[in-house]
Amino acid sequence: MNKIKLAIILFAFTHTTYGQESFNLQEAIDYALVNSNEMKMAQLDIEDAEAQITEFKAIGMPQLDAGINYQYYMAVPVNPVQDFITPSVYDVLEDEQLVPLESFEGPPEVFEFSFFQKNNLTANLNASWLLFDGSYLTGLRGARMFRDLNKKAVDVKAEKVRSNVTKAYMNILIAEENKKTLEKNIANINKSLNEAEAFYENGFLEKLDVDRILLSLENVSTEKEKIDQIIDISYNLLKFQMSYPLENEISITEDLETLVNLLKIENADLEETIDFNKRAEFAQIEMGEDLNELNIERLKKGYLPNLRARANVNESLQRNNLFDGDEIGFIPQASVSLGLNIPIFDGNQKKGQIQQAKIEQERIGIQKSEFQRAVSLQVANARMQYINAKKTLSNRERALNIVEDIYKTTQIKFKEGVGSSLEVTQAESQLFSAQANYISALYDLLITKTDLDIALGNI
Repeated sequence: MNKIKLAIILFAFTHTTYGQESFNLQEAIDYALVNSNEMKMAQLDIEDAEAQITEFKAIGMPQLDAGINYQYYMAVPVNPVQDFITPSVYDVLEDEQLVPLESFEGPPEVFEFSFFQKNNLTANLNASWLLFDGSYLTGLRGARMFRDLNKKAVDVKAEKVRSNVTKAYMNILIAEENKKTLEKNIANINKSLNEAEAFYENGFLEKLDVDRILLSLENVSTEKEKIDQIIDISYNLLKFQMSYPLENEISITEDLETLVNLLKIENADLEETIDFNKRAEFAQIEMGEDLNELNIERLKKGYLPNLRARANVNESLQRNNLFDGDEIGFIPQASVSLGLNIPIFDGNQKKGQIQQAKIEQERIGIQKSEFQRAVSLQVANARMQYINAKKTLSNRERALNIVEDIYKTTQIKFKEGVGSSLEVTQAESQLFSAQANYISALYDLLITKTDLDIALGNI
């Protein structure tokens, strides 16, 4: 029973701890950088590049292999051999007068002769080592640079993740701020509705005045229901950008004011010099340029000789009866060799490859220049959009203050009986519109400041 109670307590604790997680903006970004599938794929690319380096290194490392081969001849290969021994022997005997002259006559006989035994068992050990190859050394540097290029790709993806999470986080804060405004409006309208119903019951207002306030309450309540749905959608978007489980609950710990201060939207440095090196894409292009330059060097070194050493040790057993110990046993053999390969003419293959690599280098140079132009344009546009958004927010804030004063004055006049409910309804409509415009302008300023930071490479 105690174990069951302990299990229930642990479950309740873990459910409370992990059932819903809270994130500030930086925590949300950090979570996304660790769990994003794009980041995981980029990390796999780095691991793959590491494996390619290991594979390429093997070309210049000593190679060693061993083998055993058994061969059985069902029909032993033979060669027809002319009997040159018998005539030679008779010639010697005749010269020594040991046999009568011309005792051997006729053409030499032909008989079958074989160098093979039925059973052949061979064991060998082979070793080789590439002692020198200029293109190999350059290629190894290129493989390492390719790994670094993949690391830059991780930085590019990280920029994208940070941007997407930041904007998704801001969507929630704006929606939550909108919801607070609507809840405040609903509370004010309910208060006005209660007062109006009391005035109506005492005969100081008409039913039409009460209905107008009630209609306004219905409209604002409908807007609040819509914003609740928008908040749910915004949370799902944030979870998606973070690669957080969609079925789990999530909450955010920062409010709009905190984020405004964090992003320093009121203090953007519009004179900040563009540093292209802050952009991960630029570093990626430059590394691609260096990698292609290294490829040209590797191709040129392909004209150099390469030197390779080899060694071989083997033992062979050849018998008619494999297990007959009276026959000859294993016969050892060993050799070493040193080979120098000198390229002379390859039909202009390398020349064509070098020309292609140089053309690619020119393409990368153009791509680099275009990226710089594109970033300059992006920064210029982001600065103008930020300035316009800031002016718009200032105008919307002044307009909101004016409309709030008008609304307060209209309510006072209505309560004192010198104003109509229609004026109150119109003032409410203007107030709600001004509030929405202000929140929209604040969102635009946040977005433009974020886009400016992205363009400058500060995110």
